Amino acid sequence: MTNSHLIDTSLEQYKSVVDDLFKELHDLTERLRLEKMAETVDEIRTRLNEPFLFVIVGEVKVGKSSFVNALLESSQEICKVAPDPCTDTIQQIVYGDEEKVIPINAHLRKITMPADILQYIAIVDTPGTNTIITEHTEITERFIPISDLIIFVFEAKNPYRQSAWQFFDFISKEWRKKVVFVLQQADLMEPEDLEVNIKGVIEYAQKRGIEKPQLFCVSAKLEQKGFTDRSGFKDIRQYIHDNVTGGNVVRLKMQSLLNTSKPIMDTLKQGVHFRAEQMKADTAFRSRIGILLDGAEKRSAEQVESLDKELLNEYDRITDSIQREFEEGLGFFNLLKKSFLSIFDSSEGMKEWSNRIIGRIESELRPALENKMREGLSSLADSIQYMATSIDNEILKSKVGIKSNNQVFADIANKRQEKFEQLHRNLTEWANDANNFVASDLLHQSNSLLPQMQAGGALAVIGGVLAAITHGTFLDITGGILSVAGLAIAGVAAAFSKNKIISQFADEIAKGRRKLDDQLEEKLKSYVREIKNKINHNFFEFDTFLAEERRQLDELMTTYTQLDTKFTNLEKELS
Repeated sequence: MTNSHLIDTSLEQYKSVVDDLFKELHDLTERLRLEKMAETVDEIRTRLNEPFLFVIVGEVKVGKSSFVNALLESSQEICKVAPDPCTDTIQQIVYGDEEKVIPINAHLRKITMPADILQYIAIVDTPGTNTIITEHTEITERFIPISDLIIFVFEAKNPYRQSAWQFFDFISKEWRKKVVFVLQQADLMEPEDLEVNIKGVIEYAQKRGIEKPQLFCVSAKLEQKGFTDRSGFKDIRQYIHDNVTGGNVVRLKMQSLLNTSKPIMDTLKQGVHFRAEQMKADTAFRSRIGILLDGAEKRSAEQVESLDKELLNEYDRITDSIQREFEEGLGFFNLLKKSFLSIFDSSEGMKEWSNRIIGRIESELRPALENKMREGLSSLADSIQYMATSIDNEILKSKVGIKSNNQVFADIANKRQEKFEQLHRNLTEWANDANNFVASDLLHQSNSLLPQMQAGGALAVIGGVLAAITHGTFLDITGGILSVAGLAIAGVAAAFSKNKIISQFADEIAKGRRKLDDQLEEKLKSYVREIKNKINHNFFEFDTFLAEERRQLDELMTTYTQLDTKFTNLEKELS
């Protein structure tokens, strides 16, 4: 049997398709900054045009080197056969224009040889399994995952030595489907004894999870002497031809590569899933923040409206009484009486009466409204405080994200954690800065409000701000009334101007009521709205992060879906 019995070439046109596909996968892993995964994909990609890789495993002195030389039918000695056990160095034997040895590290060296068969098949010749346990990582991590076939060579007389089976246990279950077992030096065994050992190896393999072990009995000695019908190599070459290298060599090679890509695609799929779930949770969190802020603003607006209604009722009650007294005092007989009595007693004159009216405004109206205002402002201040603290509690509650060690998810999970911690710090710092609770149209009054912060904390300044808002409103609603009431002091309240003065007084009371209704409600609602916007502004960086992550996730999901479809379609085509 010549090399052509092991090697066939076809479907070359698919190589560029597979190469482009793995390039896309490599670009995606690099874009996600998955360095180790990108290296794996790059290594898989380079293997597209590389020879098939056979890893030869077995204890010392079981005839591994003789087996390889016989299997490959080369006129050259591919693996050196020595009478004594070889070094414990792993040998990677590949094609080269000249024969030379290239040390890679303490446990690995590369040997290049100008043997034609090595253009199609590369060999990793491992030292005896009883000498390589400490170097098993080099083999299982570097060569086993990228191998096309792993051949366990046993001495036919005793295939039960534990070091080989212990090494077998190091091989990940997902790669064991590539394993075949060989009983070398089978010519030295009696048929019935050989049959016993065949059954024994099959049982060992089945206990370790291989349902249908592939086992071959060979004799390198008989093969090299030309007894090919009795050497057993015909069967193993046929198996390799049918299942590894032959038939549609490129198709099988590419299918092997596509199978190697599945764990990577599964990791990407899982990572995309976790990122999508986290995005869903974070979007819901941001929505809850908006609902909390809107709800707090709505509750505050209802409190303002309720307070406004109570203030108007109190305003109407007191101004009605004052207005009646004012109208009665300007009656013709009352004016005449005041003018006559003032001749004998200055305390009964027009000026003193007018001062009493003004005094009632100062002593009854203003204090009554201020008392009502204090009661209402207390609960309004609580609502504003609640607005800030409830948002911070929601941040702390949502800070812990989805737990996963998936590589694709790890980077975004770390970034997300940083953003939540920064958001919590920013909001805490913001809540502790009294200037943030000073309304923009009250900045000129901020100096008088800041001492309250040092006395009772940043949120205590809210009460001062609200007091400043209402103080200005009270001046607005009483100023006109006081001015009209003062007309009487000038003695212009003659009978012929009485109706005009009464009308002006009533107008000013009505005007004051409108100002109280319009200005106070608008100022308080505007203040609450401004605090809400300031709180919301703290989420600017988080919202930017969320928008960018949403864009990247959409792009990632699209890229992954397209890539997965291409892999699936190509796999079907190759099948």
